[in-house]
Amino acid sequence: MLVPARTLFLLMILSGLPALASAQSSTLTGASRSMNPAISVNGLIRGQTSRENPTGDLNGFKLDGVELQFISVVDPFWKANFNIGMHPAHAHDGEEDGHDEGMVVHVEEGYIDGQSLPGGLGLRVGKFALPFGKHAPLHMHQFPFSDAPVVIAAFIGDHIFSDTGALGTVTVPVPWYADFRIYGVNGDTMPFDAHNKNLVGGGRLTNLWDMTEDSTLELSGSYLHGPDARHPGENKSVDMYGADLTWKWVSSARTRGPALHMTVEAVLPDYEEGEGDPWGWYGLVQYRFHRNWWAGLAAGQADAGLDHHEEVPGHEDHDHGLEGDLREYKVNFTFVPSEFSSLRAEMVYYQDKVTMEDDLRFIVQANFTIGSHPAHLY
Repeated sequence: MLVPARTLFLLMILSGLPALASAQSSTLTGASRSMNPAISVNGLIRGQTSRENPTGDLNGFKLDGVELQFISVVDPFWKANFNIGMHPAHAHDGEEDGHDEGMVVHVEEGYIDGQSLPGGLGLRVGKFALPFGKHAPLHMHQFPFSDAPVVIAAFIGDHIFSDTGALGTVTVPVPWYADFRIYGVNGDTMPFDAHNKNLVGGGRLTNLWDMTEDSTLELSGSYLHGPDARHPGENKSVDMYGADLTWKWVSSARTRGPALHMTVEAVLPDYEEGEGDPWGWYGLVQYRFHRNWWAGLAAGQADAGLDHHEEVPGHEDHDHGLEGDLREYKVNFTFVPSEFSSLRAEMVYYQDKVTMEDDLRFIVQANFTIGSHPAHLY
């Protein structure tokens, strides 16, 4: 059978496309580019002024942090995620004073996820964000406001709450979506005693309902148990209880239309030695009133539960403990031209109800990301 010249020429071109694609997807060493990880870099830059606090780290410009993320499929059984953070060094990083002294580099997350496990089970091994509450697992560039809520900073920490161990996930067989996560980790992070041989264990139950075609409701509870860092070497323990409620509405009428997010979260630490009756909460509302603009309001409280103002042994600064009843009120406006950048203007009012000291801060923060990156947590 004779083949027309034009058809033969077209077949020759098509037959060469796979080889051409293979050549373009290879490096100079011959290795396929498809094996390279997805890489992204995030940066946070802020300008800030404080009405009452004259310290340099609360007035002026600074780099809040830089994060490098690498994500890749290892093989059909594993997927890897590594996140390296660089943040300003503070007194609790080993410096003599509270001023920034360069950058501290550390692995915020570095784990592998099991793929296609039987029974719909999930397995994560390595260093990962602990699923306690809504805010604690977030990276800094995912914060809805420039700083962590005071209740999270006081009882858990002002950066991502991550530790090394193993986590398992199972879907709960109920009419709505629900999953249960249980994990065990070393306890190398606040508020646990890193030198204690006892591990930290915890769990989180998440329930999610579709309320309408435009809105969802999430109700979750969290629990943690481990050695208390407030009394190192004494085998004292701390239990941490948490509950959070999130409602989200996004208009389906048009892309990037109006949206409303509301979250309320409570944290209740229970120390074995019974020192005080600490507790705290925060609530926030975010509203997208234009395709590129969000407005936010927030309030919160962290109460040490003490009858009078006194220092907790080993906790002379607020990054490692709470001495009074600290409250916060926040408002911000955020311009978000795309998922890769945002510019935020924020006003924050802090008040200590024990000492009656307050502070008013104004913050401008730029957030940018380059490279391929996953979607933010729900």
